[in-house]
Amino acid sequence: MINKKITIAISAGWYDGYNKLNPPYVQSIIDAGALPLIIPVTDNAALVEEMLQMADGLLLTGGGDFDPKYWGEEIIPQSNTPSAERDAFDLLLVKLAYRLSMPVLGICRGMQAINIAFGGSVIQDIYTQLYGDLLNHSQKTPRNTASHSVSVAENSLLKVITGANELPVNSFHHQAVGRIASNCIVSATSPDGVVEAIEMPCHRMVAVQWHPEELYLVDQKQNNLFKWLINEARLYADARDIHRNNIVVDSHTDTPMVWTPSTNLGEWNDENDVRVDFKKMYAGGVGLTFMVAYLPQYNLLADDYADKAKEAFNTAVNIFAGLKKQVDDNADSVRFISSPEMLTADINVDDRKPSVCFGLENGFALNGNPENVDFFFNLGVRYITLCHNGDNDLCDSAKGNNTHGGLSKLGREVVKRMNDLGMIIDVSHAADSTIRDVLALSKYPVVATHTSCRQICSHVRNMPDDLIKKLADKGGSLQICLYNWFLADDGNADLYTIINHICHAVEVAGVDAVGIGSDFDGGGGVPGCNDSSQLINISIELLRKGFDKNDVAKIMGGNFISVWKSIIK
Repeated sequence: MINKKITIAISAGWYDGYNKLNPPYVQSIIDAGALPLIIPVTDNAALVEEMLQMADGLLLTGGGDFDPKYWGEEIIPQSNTPSAERDAFDLLLVKLAYRLSMPVLGICRGMQAINIAFGGSVIQDIYTQLYGDLLNHSQKTPRNTASHSVSVAENSLLKVITGANELPVNSFHHQAVGRIASNCIVSATSPDGVVEAIEMPCHRMVAVQWHPEELYLVDQKQNNLFKWLINEARLYADARDIHRNNIVVDSHTDTPMVWTPSTNLGEWNDENDVRVDFKKMYAGGVGLTFMVAYLPQYNLLADDYADKAKEAFNTAVNIFAGLKKQVDDNADSVRFISSPEMLTADINVDDRKPSVCFGLENGFALNGNPENVDFFFNLGVRYITLCHNGDNDLCDSAKGNNTHGGLSKLGREVVKRMNDLGMIIDVSHAADSTIRDVLALSKYPVVATHTSCRQICSHVRNMPDDLIKKLADKGGSLQICLYNWFLADDGNADLYTIINHICHAVEVAGVDAVGIGSDFDGGGGVPGCNDSSQLINISIELLRKGFDKNDVAKIMGGNFISVWKSIIK
């Protein structure tokens, strides 16, 4: 029976100017329990995106040869004439699905499309460009029979899906993937060394060179590929519902650190340049991002400290002016907010705008004057990170020298003034002594906007369990930071490392005291969650861990909003 809640987009083929599709592609999706949505070949990118938004997963189908221009080669005589229309269409689909964090199964040409889209290459003709004792990869036997076997890589997702070390497969190709895209890995090879499957770790993209749609009726292991796609699509659909019907909050990004005079946050920027922009926020269902003005700490004992503090104040003012201009220039796609009540005005509206609010990272920029808390509050700043790397005149830093033994006299004045105004106090980067002083002094809950768990990653900048518990007991929230060195001692972190930190924090403090502060554009970002569009992957993996949708909604934004509401006067 078709589960109409799950829809799988299927890419159409293109032959002699007509959309065509072999029936087994469609039937395999129906038999796996989903509704097929065939997307026709077209050069209308907006239409393709709109149709893909209606789906929960993507099946990329087989077809003819790709134009080698996409990987910088000239066409050889053994290549068949490519279709410019199909090439552009397939590559667009891959990139859009990636932007949407959608699960993808690629078949034959679909595998090649994934590899090309992310910088890989294709062998134009394996029989003229490869050497050795090659198999017959263009079998003459019926399509529902296997002609050779493939070895499945250990520890691959393909191994998990099929449960097999070796698979019998059919074969109908003379091209194959060559240089593997940098974000993909090989997950199966044939005995002659031809790559037969690739996958993208942490991104639920799996692709095979053979045709499982022709084999699934006679081989359960092949059918598992389609069941996997539908199961992943179901998780994706549930996560997308969470992001559409709740406010997802990223409590800390450093985007002003990386933009240039030409940067427009209203456009989709390459993630290597800017990991947070308004289109990525929308694609990832991120309702609110706190963009911060970051000011590096200057030596507290230096003779010119006061001069540098004044410079930091002026720099912060200029950064906020630049942020406001980015928002104003893109008022059709984003809005500035300064209270949690403003967030809920258009909740449950599909086309609601993402929102931006301001944070100030490092009380150094207060220029030694507690009255400047009021100044920044009036600019729209709603939290201040008391310090950064190094002690300042407010408090001791986790990477400081214990100058004050916690909060200084000035720091205590600042905390009290922030309480009076209803401004969030951020203890990220603070020494344990400072955190204890703030928790004791503040009348209201306290937040760590981008801090992870020291029990899992021993970085001094992370928070120990006892302070996580005290933070929660005060009604605050630990917003897990996605910076690799705050996630893993060796810096080798990925999406699943983030989930480990969240699960640990929930175990220590409860599900009402945990959230996400990505630190994107300030060093944050790991495989599987590398920009705002990919924050939905956290929701997917939390659902996979067994968290219910209400608890995921809390972690992804609800907890932070609740804390913010409790602080407002």
